[in-house]
Formats: sequence, structure tokens, C-alpha cells
Amino acid sequence: MQSRRAKILKYSLSVILAAVLLYFSFRGVEWNEFISTLKECSWVMVIFSMLAGLVSYFMRTFRWKLLLRETAPDANAATCFNAFAIGKMCDFAVPHVCEFVRCGIVAKRSKSGYDKILGSVVLERCWDVLVLFLLMLILLVTMWTRFGGFFLESIWHPMLENTNVWVLITVAALLVAAVVAVLLSKKVRQFASGIWEGVRNSFKMKDKWLFLFYTLCMWIMFLLMSLFIIWALPEDFGLGLTDALFIMLVGAFAGLVPVPGGFGAFHYLVAIALSTLYGIPFSMGIIFATLSHESQAVMTLLTGIVSYVIEMFRK
Repeated sequence: MQSRRAKILKYSLSVILAAVLLYFSFRGVEWNEFISTLKECSWVMVIFSMLAGLVSYFMRTFRWKLLLRETAPDANAATCFNAFAIGKMCDFAVPHVCEFVRCGIVAKRSKSGYDKILGSVVLERCWDVLVLFLLMLILLVTMWTRFGGFFLESIWHPMLENTNVWVLITVAALLVAAVVAVLLSKKVRQFASGIWEGVRNSFKMKDKWLFLFYTLCMWIMFLLMSLFIIWALPEDFGLGLTDALFIMLVGAFAGLVPVPGGFGAFHYLVAIALSTLYGIPFSMGIIFATLSHESQAVMTLLTGIVSYVIEMFRK
């Protein structure tokens, strides 16, 4: 009962956080002007952005399938794609649940254990984090005069100001408690061992260059998603490829905020970035964020529904 209450409380706080961020994002919006500006946008470019998002699903599926060759060789590409699409759709209900949902679906279709399949996802996510920070580092080093100020003033300094000694002590204590729990719990040790076996087997995959190629293609699609929305705006603000990369990274960090489907967090952070760095009016930044987020949300829901129906019929 306590576990259920904790889950309900956690989900409620997540929804409240999303609602607060959405309120601050849209509180000053003139809705008549907002709607008229949306009508002037290029919806062809918006559709191209949605297609780029869909192609990124296929790239992620092919890449994950390479990792599963050793762990779950009987899992086919269709199952992996449907599992990921359904998981992304579930993120709109519960934040960051996609990885667990897709592992569960693939585990039901294969003879491999859930923990081993989860190990492949852990490795996959490690690659994504590595690429994300590598791109951020390249952007900061090569374009520090343009992007460094925003990073320091809007991300780094607020993070340091809100961090004190007691927070660090609390984090350290939680880490120690987690390590002790792992060492004392046999079930947890077995589960962690299964994850590690999945990670270890994933390193044995063949076609490592193909894995890197799929990773490159996937991030190119992410970049195109932002670039197409820039081209969809009714006004030319002089934004180009480098700016699309910066906006993509801001959106990626917004995805770390524990809110369902990134609602609120994506809108607020992207609009603030465009306003602070480029001087673009906040109202136009909200339009950009709305086009970018809601177009991908529609694509995610449609793909997830179709994939769910396919899996139901296959069952």
C-alpha cells in the first residue's frame, strides 16, 4: 500500500511540475496572435520534422537490434521497433518509463531474461549520454563567445547556487545506502548481475562500425528535427545549422526533467534559450517550442498506437 501511495505521490508531483512549467511558459501569450502566427508557419517543414523523428525511431531500432544479437538473438526488428514506439508513447503517462516498457515487450517475445535485455539498453543510453556531452563540449569550445554565456548564466551558475554542503552530504549518504542495499539483497545482486551480463554481451556485437553509423544517423535526424522547425517559422531570425544544434541540445537536457512527455520543461527551456541568446521574443520562442514538441508528440502517439495494435494482433 505504501509503495502504491509513493508512486501516486511521485506521479502527482511530476504532473504538477509539468503544469507549473506550462503555466510560466504560456502565461503571457496572446492567443489570437499565437494562433494567427501558427497559421503562417510552413506546415510542410513541420511534417518533414515529424518524418525525421520517425526515421530516428528506425535508426534507434536497428542500433538496438545490433546490441541484442548476443543477448536476445531471437528478437526481430519489428518487435524492437514496436516496443520502442509503445514505450515512447507511455512516456506521456509516466516520465522516463520507455526503457522499462520496451524491455518488457521484447522479453515477452524472446527467450532472454528481462534483466539481460535491460543491460543492452543501459549500454545504449551510455552511448547517447556520451554523444550528448561530446556535442555540447564541441559547441562550447568552438562557439564559446556565443553560447558560453548562456551556459554559465542559465545552467551552471544556478546549479551551483542551489547546491550546498548538505545536498552533497545527502547525495553521498544515498549512494552509500544504495551500495549497501545492493550488497545485502540477493535478489538485487542477481538482477544487477543480469544487467551486467547484458552489457558485457553487447560489447561482443559484430558490425561495430554499423552501430556507429546508426548512432550518427540518429543524431543527424535529431538535428534535422530542429532545423526543419527553424525553417517552418514565418520570420527569418538568421538561425542556421549551429543554432539548430544548440536548440537540439537544450531540448535534450529538457528531456531530463521528470515530467510526462517533456511537457512544460521543453517549452520553457527552449523559449528561454531563444530569448536569452538570440533576442527572439519569448512569444515566438514558445511558438517554436510548441511546433517542435507537439509535432513530435503527434508522431509519437500515432506511431505508438499503430505499434500497439500490431503487437496485439501478433499476440
